[in-house]
Amino acid sequence: MKQKWFMVALLIVSVLTPARAYFALADSGRVETAIGIGAHYHVALSQLEGTEFDDNYLSYLAGVKFRFNNMWTIDAIAEYYPSEDDISYILSPRLSFLYGEWFYVGTGIEKKYVKLESGESDWDDETYFLQAGFEIPLDGDNALNIDAYYGLEDFSDISDVISDFDSDNLTFGIRFYHYF
Repeated sequence: MKQKWFMVALLIVSVLTPARAYFALADSGRVETAIGIGAHYHVALSQLEGTEFDDNYLSYLAGVKFRFNNMWTIDAIAEYYPSEDDISYILSPRLSFLYGEWFYVGTGIEKKYVKLESGESDWDDETYFLQAGFEIPLDGDNALNIDAYYGLEDFSDISDVISDFDSDNLTFGIRFYHYF
């Protein structure tokens, strides 16, 4: 019984401590929060030329991002892939750590939950990605983000990106954000 209460107390402290720090930063104006929606086109750069747009390769994004001191961003996104062939849908939580304001670079991790038409489901292994993009301010508190993602099977592959760049691992996305 004591262990249960300890776990509950630990959970409450682990949620409230970062929340308190976040609200203190928000009150000081050193953190910006935005919610957004967008799309990710899963056709590799090497395959784009001479092909027509195919919405079967689109996934849809919704997320929230926190920018600290106008430079460091934590971007939490839920990505939804609609049904195709024997796959009912795929849900993929993604977390990116980015540096920059109007031009940003960083890295991230994602894990995919795959639900098959047969009713079976499973989580894939984690995959990693490099991300770079531009944030274009729009009217008021809105912005458009244009991103490039370079997929990595293992985080240790990050050192091989420059020496062994493969355009088959490069895809693109676009997101609309509203800051508040």
